[in-house]
Amino acid sequence: MCGNFVNCNTLKFNLMRKLFFMLVAVCTGFQLCAAQTCSQFINAVDGKKMVYNNLDAKGNAVNQVSYKSTKKDASTVIVHSEITDKKGQPGGGGDSEITCTGNSINVDMKSFIPPASAKQFSNMQVQADAKYLMYPLDLKAGQSLPDGSAVIGVNNGGAHFADININITNRKVEGQESLTLSCGNFDCYKVTYDIAVKVKIGIIGIPVNMHSTEWFSPKLGRMVKTETYDKRGRLAGTMQLASIN
Repeated sequence: MCGNFVNCNTLKFNLMRKLFFMLVAVCTGFQLCAAQTCSQFINAVDGKKMVYNNLDAKGNAVNQVSYKSTKKDASTVIVHSEITDKKGQPGGGGDSEITCTGNSINVDMKSFIPPASAKQFSNMQVQADAKYLMYPLDLKAGQSLPDGSAVIGVNNGGAHFADININITNRKVEGQESLTLSCGNFDCYKVTYDIAVKVKIGIIGIPVNMHSTEWFSPKLGRMVKTETYDKRGRLAGTMQLASIN
């Protein structure tokens, strides 16, 4: 229990900020691009470990996120994610599944936050309803993509701690671009979308609206870079591919 009302509210506000930036890091890193067929998608990601650097607006390291994909069956891969802080210390991880229907790739939105996705929340558990973000197999310039939404609950020691509402809207394929990173050259689709996030702890809630631009590589079956902007159009952070193994 907090002995001082102001200090209590300050603590809750800081926890909400940590939850929010944890969410942004995972959300921006986990968007998938569509491949041409399910077999191409499955084979492209099976056994691959992709490591991403998460940077703040000034280009300083925030953390690093890795995704290791393993084929489960002809239409499903299991993705194991791990987060490490800028000092290389582990910050948690989790497993999720991505399915391919033959027309689209579907990402379960609860996988955007692993069960223990940051060191300071290692005792917390994430629960969410089954909602999916869909990527058609035939991405093309000018295409509008389906929206996605999810309600995520965060529990601490079995007790309800927070609710996170996510809405991803106005998804559009702006065009094709070639992107050069330290780990290689990639032919990508440039995709933009809006994100509305509301984190609520007790009676305190913080709504945050952002805009993101992502560069997807069809060859890899996932994004290679994401830039996230605040509601004033200022760069808030960047996540980009650092290595592929």
